[in-house]
Amino acid sequence: MTQSNNTPATVKNTREEVVKQLEQMQTAKFISLPADFKESVFFAMEKITTLDDVEKVPASYITKALLNVFRNKLDYRKNHCYFFVQNDKTTSTGKSLRFGWQYQGLIHVAKSQCGVVSNPLPVLVHEDDVFETHYDFGALIIDKHIPTFEGEIKGGYCVVEFDKSERLVRYYTKAQLDQRRNKSIKPKGNFWEWEREMYEKTLINATLKRIIETSSEADSSELYNEPELKEHREVEDTEVIDQNEPVQENSDTEETKKINI
Repeated sequence: MTQSNNTPATVKNTREEVVKQLEQMQTAKFISLPADFKESVFFAMEKITTLDDVEKVPASYITKALLNVFRNKLDYRKNHCYFFVQNDKTTSTGKSLRFGWQYQGLIHVAKSQCGVVSNPLPVLVHEDDVFETHYDFGALIIDKHIPTFEGEIKGGYCVVEFDKSERLVRYYTKAQLDQRRNKSIKPKGNFWEWEREMYEKTLINATLKRIIETSSEADSSELYNEPELKEHREVEDTEVIDQNEPVQENSDTEETKKINI
C-alpha cells in the first residue's frame, strides 16, 4: 500500500486548520473538548497524515472525525481508536476520514460509562470439554463447563461483571466465531497467526459493542465503522481485534443473560 506524500509544511497547515476549527466550535459552545485536545490532535495527525489518499480528505472531515473521537471520550494516544480514509460521495474529492474502535477503547468506555467493573473474561469451548447448558426464557444458561483445551473449538462465551453485582454471559457458536474469522481478508493476517487469542478478543469485542450500544452515551453508529479495504488492514497494536463486526445479528443465535451473583 502506498502512503501519502504530504510534506511537513502541508501536515502543519492541516493540523493548524483542524485545531482552529475545533477551537471555533468550542468557543461557540457547540462542543466541549478535553483540556489537552491539542496534544491529542498532534499525535493523531502524525498517523492520519500517513494514510493513503488522505491528501484528498478536506480538513473539515478530519476535524469531524476527531470531534467524534472526543465525543465518544476516546483517546488516540491510548490506542482507543484508529483512523482510515473512506470513499465518500458527499465530498467534492470523494474521500472522507473515519475512525474505528480498538480493543482498549471498548474496555475504557464499558468501564467508564456502562458499569463494567473488570476486564471481560472470554472462554472458548472445545469439542472434548464437558459443557452443559439449558435455556431460560430464550437465553442460554451455562450449567457446567469443564475445559480440556482439546479438540476443535465449538464456540465460546464472554463473562462481564457489573457494579450492581450482576454478571452478563454471552455465548457465540462456532459458526459465529468463524464468521468473524473469515473476515480476516488475508489468510496470513493476525487472526490466522494467533487464532486462540483472536477468538478470545473477538468474543470481548462483540460483547462490549452490544453493551456500549445500549448502555452508554457513545454514538452507536460509530461502533461498526470498518475500512473498505481489499487487503488486510495492518495494525501496530497486536491487542486490536482486527475483525469486522456485523451491524446486525440474528437474535436466536446469540444468547444473553444477566444473573445476580
